[in-house]
Amino acid sequence: MQAINRELTNIQLKRHQLIFLVTEQFKKDIKCVSESLEVPYVNVNYELSEVLKDLPLKKRPRQVSEFLTKIVRNKNADTLVIDNIEILFDPQLQQNPVLLLENISRNVTLIVGWKGHYSGRKLVYSEPEYYDYFTHENTEGIIINYT
Repeated sequence: MQAINRELTNIQLKRHQLIFLVTEQFKKDIKCVSESLEVPYVNVNYELSEVLKDLPLKKRPRQVSEFLTKIVRNKNADTLVIDNIEILFDPQLQQNPVLLLENISRNVTLIVGWKGHYSGRKLVYSEPEYYDYFTHENTEGIIINYT
């Protein structure tokens, strides 16, 4: 928690106010971070799937960014804890989750649960043999190993 608090004090000076809490434990819940910081919690899988479910599959990729931005904006908070982001890795949605979250973090501080790992300068989600495998180098977000 100290590392998160330390980064939150300096993050306002950055272009992207984004912190990734990286954990390889898929069951690790970061809701406790939301409770400790007393900031709203967003379950992206639940909230985004609720608004996308009524759209035809072909229209969903174009709406993801707009819908997620609205979900974040509707929380009316300067800082949010974002968790359960697995839906963003669905190839049918054609998204780069890191760039999407970086873009949203220009207006609000996001603390994002990243269930994967960080090696060198690369965020990794899933494994190469799976359909949702994703890597991103050189994120502008802050990386904290959350174990």
